[in-house]
Amino acid sequence: MLKQRITTALLLFIACIGVIFYTSPAAFAACSWLMCLVAIYELTKMYKFTNIEILFSTVIITAIAISISYLNYDVSQIIRIAVVAMWCFIVPLTLIFTPKKFTKVIIFSFAILIFIPAYYALTVLHALFGPWQLISIMAIAWVADTGAYFVGKKFGKHKLAKKISPGKSIEGAIGGLILVIAYLSALHYFNLAYYLPTYHHVFKFAIIVTVISIIGDLFESWLKRVADVKDSGSILPGHGGVFDRIDSLVAVLAISFAIIRGMI
Repeated sequence: MLKQRITTALLLFIACIGVIFYTSPAAFAACSWLMCLVAIYELTKMYKFTNIEILFSTVIITAIAISISYLNYDVSQIIRIAVVAMWCFIVPLTLIFTPKKFTKVIIFSFAILIFIPAYYALTVLHALFGPWQLISIMAIAWVADTGAYFVGKKFGKHKLAKKISPGKSIEGAIGGLILVIAYLSALHYFNLAYYLPTYHHVFKFAIIVTVISIIGDLFESWLKRVADVKDSGSILPGHGGVFDRIDSLVAVLAISFAIIRGMI
């Protein structure tokens, strides 16, 4: 199982680097949306949408994504408001009250609020800052997850959200935050992150994005628990589904864009 996980992760990383660095903007946007579509399919399938409902949902959400690209209007502020509403209010309240059931309308709404802003953030950050800066932002999710996993495994004693995800600990969350602060501090020190002009921005960015990363992870865990499934899918050997792999990443991309949009 471990060998399978490592092999899949390595292939995914190579594919990710290839798409980010060596494709045209149109191809990058298409690949990014394809990833979102697979995750949307997994989410709707988890909640037993019929094939017609899945087709309707993906067509409508795709139409929204395409329409935003062709609008002769800067929608970034609207996207920013949607991101803050979703990840700072709707999702935290959902995790606090832990509803035992989600209607299909709610799941459809979640799909729009999760994946449209994440896709918009991906394409806009790639266009504005380039591949290296985008990778540095995406890596925050990976650094936070890595720190949380190893610190939690070694020192984790106090459960972070036992009802939602019993494996996560407060110590792990702190470890993830510390590693993210160290990572972003190094980027700032070597002048490798244009979006971190001062150490004040480093700490603010690290705290907000790490917290949202954890919230994104917990949110997907609760969605799976309510749907009574172990993984969102089985397309990635040893890892489950695409949504399983990008649960915290979509949240990190969205909130990072919202923060950066507020700075410029």
